[in-house]
Amino acid sequence: MGDVIVRDGRVAYPDETPADRDAYGVLWLRQAYAPDQGVPLYGKIHSARQRHAVLHLLCQICGQEPDENPDGVLWLLPTLPGRPPEDDGNGIITTYPPICRPCSRLALRQCPPLRRGHAVLRVRDVQVHGVEGAAFTLTTSRAVYREAVEHAYGDPALAEVVAVQQLLRLTDYQAADTP
Repeated sequence: MGDVIVRDGRVAYPDETPADRDAYGVLWLRQAYAPDQGVPLYGKIHSARQRHAVLHLLCQICGQEPDENPDGVLWLLPTLPGRPPEDDGNGIITTYPPICRPCSRLALRQCPPLRRGHAVLRVRDVQVHGVEGAAFTLTTSRAVYREAVEHAYGDPALAEVVAVQQLLRLTDYQAADTP
């Protein structure tokens, strides 16, 4: 996670730049970025790539436009076998970006969480919700890793978090056929 320090009552990097924080002031994990190199490492999400795909609603695999029709944008979400995605009454919270039809077939074959169980959705409304990341206990002299957390934007506890993935809230959705 690199050198995380305490500055002004929140986590920070010693050599922090404005690009290290999002529009909500949340600190993001730094990772090397080498687009179009290597192979997908399912389960090892690249923070900047995930965030870009989520915020721009791009396919989580190829980075192109996701499949969309009048029923909404295509989404594949891991679930427990035979169960729908968890909806808290206000929508589904997810770190998964949408997906295009060709990549959906690849993901269903190669992504272990999707192979175990998945839901296919068409989504018509999406909102940026918050972040998933690493929470730190802040002392006067240092930041000590505490636990993995999810927090909505606006939560004061975000001052103690280094974000790893962007969270979205999916609303106005319906089950769809497997692509």
